[in-house]
Amino acid sequence: MQQEYDQLLTRLSASMNDQASVAGMLHVFGLDAFDADTPITHLSGGQKTRLILAGILMANPQLLLLDEPTNHLDITMLEWLENWLNHYHGAALIVSHDRTFLNNTVNAILRIDTRSHQIKRYEGNYTEYLEQRLNEQEREWQTYQNQQEEIARLTASAAQVRSKATFRKGGKSDVKAGTDGFTAGFFKNRALETVRRAKSIEKRVDRLMTGEDHIDKPKPDWEMKIDFSEIPESGRDVLVIENLVIGYQQPLLDEINLILRYGQRCVLTGENGSGKTTLIKTILGQMPALQGSVRLGSNVKVGYMAQEQENLPPELNPYETLYRLGIMNETQTRYHLAKFLFKGDDVFVPNQNLSYGERARLTLACLVAEGCNFLLLDEPINHLDIPSRTQFEQALSAFQGTILAVIHDRFFIERFATEIWQVVNHRIN
Repeated sequence: MQQEYDQLLTRLSASMNDQASVAGMLHVFGLDAFDADTPITHLSGGQKTRLILAGILMANPQLLLLDEPTNHLDITMLEWLENWLNHYHGAALIVSHDRTFLNNTVNAILRIDTRSHQIKRYEGNYTEYLEQRLNEQEREWQTYQNQQEEIARLTASAAQVRSKATFRKGGKSDVKAGTDGFTAGFFKNRALETVRRAKSIEKRVDRLMTGEDHIDKPKPDWEMKIDFSEIPESGRDVLVIENLVIGYQQPLLDEINLILRYGQRCVLTGENGSGKTTLIKTILGQMPALQGSVRLGSNVKVGYMAQEQENLPPELNPYETLYRLGIMNETQTRYHLAKFLFKGDDVFVPNQNLSYGERARLTLACLVAEGCNFLLLDEPINHLDIPSRTQFEQALSAFQGTILAVIHDRFFIERFATEIWQVVNHRIN
């Protein structure tokens, strides 16, 4: 990782005429406070993303390929990137699940259908895509229902025709003894013709049910099925912070005096590297406070979702991770993981081989199973796709406990937060 960033910095410098230009771009991206020999490991996730973007944008490419460019960026940087892209004259192919970002930047959406393995283009931004997709799904359902009605009609028609053929063959229409051969042949041919009609109708039914004319029943995209069950109620004051100073050698945040009460859904925002994750780790007791105190209320059970899900044991797989919590038996563990899209042999893939999105889903599965009543979420939706983000938002809205979340997704914040704590000038407002 360090070598890759070193190579990026080399290309960054080579693309400019002088060091002043490099310094100017680093200033734009809020990286000018770091010395040239600062180890990359000292940068936050957002600062690393800024460094990568700085190198890419300064190269002035004709085609931009951006894979989740908004992950780890604070709101100020998100708005800057949106403005830059809107004035960019080249082409850009962007993989993103940030709905506000997509609404503000793109003029077309490419949807990958995981069942047909095809790509379809929709003109417009994300909201316009949703409208088109909804209309498309309604048409798909209507076409499918028309097919099913036609199958039912033809099946009934074939059955009726066959009953006539049977009647003519063995019922009142049987030819009586002594009937001349012409008459007997006439009735026999009529019966055969009726059977042929029935078979023809049945072939049409077969084509509609299994042949090339068949239309599959539309299926909704896979979504997580999150359900925060009954949780124990905590005391009124869930988190009490008094005269808190946090940081490393030097304070990042000071004079923090805050109270979080039961049932509040609070978002912690601020620029990258301002101390948000450090505050979360201090609340968890993973880092000592430089000064002041952090106190949890009575009957508070904390659930923590780390930014990169680094708290997942890399040597275990999803099944082992959940089962070892001692909450569920084997069958319940498999059933619970299936709600979070871990099915079949997926539950036995080592955690270290899971994608970021899969790790996020596994962490959520554990939090739900543990029944925590105070959730500390550090960028919880960074690696979730849009259907999963929507499902996650709905679940959190129904969650009866208390939540403190570090998040920069503006779409999410507008629908989720009941309170916002903003880091400004080493203080929290």
